[in-house]
Amino acid sequence: MFEVLMTSLTNWNATKNERQKLQHGYLALAVVVILIAGIISLFNASLGHNVVKVALVALAAFIANAFAWNLMQSSLLAKLTTKPKRR
Repeated sequence: MFEVLMTSLTNWNATKNERQKLQHGYLALAVVVILIAGIISLFNASLGHNVVKVALVALAAFIANAFAWNLMQSSLLAKLTTKPKRR
């Protein structure tokens, strides 16, 4: 099991760029915090609601980064990768 996990993490590291890894990190953080908030809510509902706010911040960062990177990719990086015509 450990070897399969290490192999998949190594493959993920080799195939994804830094932006994709950061986005995956935001999503993983949001999911883990929501799970923790659910467990905390069983004992203290108001504290669980406050912990969910942390997950919402991670989700907002994910959406903001996705929006900004798509704009940057479509407007700036696409123009930089095209080579100018020689005359």
